Amino acid sequence: MRVLNATQMREADRHTMTELGIGSAVLMENAGQQVVAAMRQRWPTLDDQRVSVVCGKGNNGGDGFVVARILDGQGVDVRVYVAAAATEIGGDAGANLSTVRELGVPVVDVSESVRWDTRHAEIAASDLIVDALFGTGLTRPLEGHWRTIVVDLNETGVPIVAVDVPSGVSTDSATSIGEAIQATLTVTFAALKLPLVVTPVVTMAGEVVVADIGIPETVVDNLTGPRVSVVDRSWVASRVPRRDLVAHKGVYGRVLIVAGATGKTGAAALAARGALRSGAGLVTVATPRRCQATVAALMPEFMTIGLEDSPEGTVRAEAADAVLAERCDVLAVGPGLGRGEDVGKFVRAVVERATTPVVCDADAIHALAGGLDEGGNRDHAIVLTPHAGEMAKLLGETAEYVQSHRIDVARRVATSSR
Repeated sequence: MRVLNATQMREADRHTMTELGIGSAVLMENAGQQVVAAMRQRWPTLDDQRVSVVCGKGNNGGDGFVVARILDGQGVDVRVYVAAAATEIGGDAGANLSTVRELGVPVVDVSESVRWDTRHAEIAASDLIVDALFGTGLTRPLEGHWRTIVVDLNETGVPIVAVDVPSGVSTDSATSIGEAIQATLTVTFAALKLPLVVTPVVTMAGEVVVADIGIPETVVDNLTGPRVSVVDRSWVASRVPRRDLVAHKGVYGRVLIVAGATGKTGAAALAARGALRSGAGLVTVATPRRCQATVAALMPEFMTIGLEDSPEGTVRAEAADAVLAERCDVLAVGPGLGRGEDVGKFVRAVVERATTPVVCDADAIHALAGGLDEGGNRDHAIVLTPHAGEMAKLLGETAEYVQSHRIDVARRVATSSR
């Protein structure tokens, strides 16, 4: 599933309107319809609830006006709170605001702080709040009146439905740029947006529903710029072959896992269990000799090999030859191996001399920091699985930097470490 930034979303809107002839008013109407549909799916008793729709001045606010009109037409007790002056609301959003007024839906002006202060208590008494303040175009932190509204809405404790993205987040960033709505449900349009799938901002989105508002999938798929996609259950299922009922374990691959040290045998067992659960036919754990009996006792499903070890219970560098002599289709190195000069030499020897794909995790990543691209046999695939701290070690950056640039950092390492 494609994940878009703000520029790509604008281009998708533009292409749909100018090239395909689907007007912005139609897209806004579809957006409102989809938000209401998602609300009803989440809250089946919506007819008995009081809903406050808080709107800004742009198209996101216009979507909110459509939501309010539809809910009113369905008999829901709904009120609209407009956080911008009416003179600032034009285009399709302005037209939908006029329609809401003409239909007699209560519309409250909260465009100034003093007006908001006298009204936000009644919003807090609602059963549901719809956040239609800002959409995907926000690029800087909210300030003043807008920030106060967001803070107050979050403090109500009332479930909030965010229209497209929670107001206050930037579609171009995976990090918070300031105060933002803490949504219970986010109904996003056409495709996922970056802050809805990447931590830590993803925690502000709540449940995420991707709604079709009339922008064709082909338009989204053909957008230029950074290509980010989410691997979901259906994508994985389509690529996992169905097992032959008469097949045996030797058909489904041999995995060799080099893991564990004194006090860290659990890491080896967990890695082996993961390999078996993912479908590997034969799994072997190579672990320091003094750890072998412990690792073998943790699960009967995998085999074990004892490696030459140090007095501290970690693997010796010379054990690389024994590992490389074992038959396998894929090699995993690192969980619970420990650290030290001998372990580092062992890991680098295994990774550089292997002839099968290698997955490097945990302590193996630490051992490779600063030397991943230095010679060796690089015809085989190497897969790294670092957390933020390990990735920072690889790059010579801080964990905070990695957390703030997760997509860019992953792309940088993937393209520079082939």
